[in-house]
Parts: sequence; C-alpha cells; structure tokens
Amino acid sequence: MKHIKHIGMAALLGASFAAHAAPQRTPAQAQPATAVSSTVAPLGAPTSFVFRDTPIAELFEMISRHERVNIMLGKGVTGNVAVSLYDMTPRQAIFAIAEAGGYQVLTRENGYMIVNPADGGAAGTPPSVNLEVRALKVLYSEPQVVADILSKHVSRGGKVTVLPSRRTLVVEDTPEGMARIVALLREIDTQPQQIMIEAKILEITLDENENFGIEWNKVFSGDGVNRIGTSRLVERTTPGLVFNFVNRNVDVFLNALNNKGRVRTLATPKLLTLENQEATTNIGDKLGYRVTTTINNVTSETIEFLETGVILRVTPSVDADGRIALRVRPEVSSGTLLGGIPSKKTTEVNTQLVAENGQSILIGGLIKATSGVRRTGVPLLGDVPVVGKLFTNNEHTGTSTETIVLITPRIVPTRPSGSDVQEIERVEQTAGEIQDAFKGPAKLQ
Repeated sequence: MKHIKHIGMAALLGASFAAHAAPQRTPAQAQPATAVSSTVAPLGAPTSFVFRDTPIAELFEMISRHERVNIMLGKGVTGNVAVSLYDMTPRQAIFAIAEAGGYQVLTRENGYMIVNPADGGAAGTPPSVNLEVRALKVLYSEPQVVADILSKHVSRGGKVTVLPSRRTLVVEDTPEGMARIVALLREIDTQPQQIMIEAKILEITLDENENFGIEWNKVFSGDGVNRIGTSRLVERTTPGLVFNFVNRNVDVFLNALNNKGRVRTLATPKLLTLENQEATTNIGDKLGYRVTTTINNVTSETIEFLETGVILRVTPSVDADGRIALRVRPEVSSGTLLGGIPSKKTTEVNTQLVAENGQSILIGGLIKATSGVRRTGVPLLGDVPVVGKLFTNNEHTGTSTETIVLITPRIVPTRPSGSDVQEIERVEQTAGEIQDAFKGPAKLQ
C-alpha cells in the first residue's frame, strides 16, 4: 500500500507539471480524481492548491518535497481534507491545511510539527517548542477571576497558573500568545476610580401637623423646578419615601428648622471607597444572641449580632461620561430580644440612581415614632398605697422624628489635573527660584 501511495503522489505531481506544460491534454490524460488542480511555483513563492478528499499526509509530503521544508506529523494526524488555497506562501498553506483537518501546527527551529490536540498534542507540547514563561502581576482585580478569563485566550499548549497570595499569574505561551495575554490583562486590570461619599444623617423633630413627615414636594417645588432622581415609592401628594436632587430651597428649609432647634445631626460620615465596592456606615446598636447548631450529635454555640439603628449602604460606580451611579440602601431600624430570639422593626429601601459629580441627593421619609408614660405627683403623698393615686398624674408622651440622608458623591482623581496641576507647577517654579536665589551668592564666592 505504501508503494501505491508513492506512485499516486508521483502521478499527482506529474499531472500538475504536465497540466502547465501541455494544456491541450485529452480528458483521458487528466489528473487523478483526488486533485482538481495544483499550481507549482518557485521555492518560497505564493502557491495555489485545489484538492478534494485528499489524504492530509500526502499534501504535507508534497509541500515538504517541493519547498524543502521539514514537516513532521505527530500521532493521530490522519484523514482526508478538501482545500482551495490561492496565492499562499508555504507557511500559510501549512497552517491552513492543518486547520482544515483540525490539527495544530507547532513551529520548531528546523521546520514544523503537526500534532493532534485530541491525542495530547496541546497538553504535551514538545520541549523544543518556543514557549515563553512570564510572571504577570494583578494589581486591582481578583487573580482567580482574571486567570479564568485569560485561560480561555491562551494558545494551544499555553497555560495560566495562579499564585493568590502574591496576586501573580504565571503564564506560559507562545510569543504571539504572550503579547495577546499581556494586552488583554492591561485592559482588564485597570485602576478603579476612587469616590468620596459625603453623607449627612439628620433627624428632624415633627410637630403635630407633620404626622406623615415633611412635605418635601412643596420644598422642591418652591422655585417651580422639581427634578426627581428616581421614581418615588408613593405619589407626590402622599407621604412616603422620596429621593431628589438637593437645590437651594432644601438648604434654606433645613437652616430654618435648625434655627428652631428641630434638627439634630446624627452623623456626618465621609467614606472613601473604590467604584463597585460597598461603603457602609452604621449609627446604632448590635444586639448579640446565641445560635445553637447540632450536627451529628455534636452541639456548638456561636454568638451572632443583629444590627439596628441608622444604617447606610452605598455602592458607587462611574460611567464613561463621568457620572456616578449609586446603589443606595438606607435603613432606620430597631430591635429587641425576647427569650433569646431577635426581632427587628425596620424601614428601608433599596434603589439605584445617577448623579453628576458633586451633586447632592436627599433621601427622606424615614419616620420613627416613640411613645412613653411620664408620672408626676406630690412627693411622699403620691407613694401612699391606694390614696396615692389622688396625688399623681400619668401623662402620655410621644415624639415623631424623620431621618433624612444627604449624600454627595465626588470622584477623587488619582492624579492632579486642571487647576491642581497649575498650582503644583507654580509651587515647583517658586521652589526652583528660591533654590537658585540661595545658590547665586555661593557661586560668586
């Protein structure tokens, strides 16, 4: 059978040369059925091939003999292919034929090696293959997540190893694949924006006419402009949680309430966080309770905590236009422990909105009511049994407060720009002039 294949290959080459030498050949003297046409060009010049259902080994053998290049076939490289290649260099033809057969081409110093990835060609790459090994540092992203992404883009035979403790990736790949991985890592592992979250958590004491909270719609509509950042949870005429951009009417209104002693500042936190990272502040209590767990007749006891109070969670992100998208979760809650079982009363909302850099946002409608009984009476006489009730008076007390949150997000540049750059340049120039002034007399001496 081997002799028959060589004879068929010789006939194939002879037919190819003869086709150019004698185009007037009769149909009886045409090429074998496996080859439609083949254009043989000088060594290294672009070549054209058109083959149908031809053994891939014979195609590589023909290119190897004609171009005098070493082509080695690995284990499992078999089968027939049909290709139509026009004006291709030998190297391009080798890669195209291998790809048509589902094989991989490994470039070696003395030629090419065709391997079958299904038989371990990619995993068992020969040591002589030109592979690079580099340690790449991951600065801002999770190393494992980045490694999972890059491992899908390495060349056949390449691999990515993670060192989580060092935030380092060890990449092994071809020079072309390594350049692709480095460029992709540079795009993925970019420096995130830093955002300063300035918040003011204020508590407003409500009077008898404000049982449903402050009518913020009147405050915002005082100048005829009412820009609602997100859709409210209730209609404008109905009390409830409200979100809006702060305008000058809000500042005037809060200053007026402060002068009357109805505003109490609970907290003014300033949180510096990275984009897509949650910033949290909690003004309240943590109630501890025991949790008992039994697994396989083994009982363990742990202490967990129930967070209550004024809690603010903000997750910022920056879009391409420099606007800040905020995921806001304000909460006003209280909790109790009854028989070791925690219970929690809470008023909270989870929403998303977009604000310009430095634009303040108001969150209102978080109302809390407290009630109690105050006992007053005549000293000593009020403590006498039975008769003491005649000399005492029980007064029911209660207050209602509304907690509002003012949030102002600002992008903190990592590098100075604009007026900051000009100021730095002015300071540096002044410092240089001062140094030159001190150096002048020394040079004259």
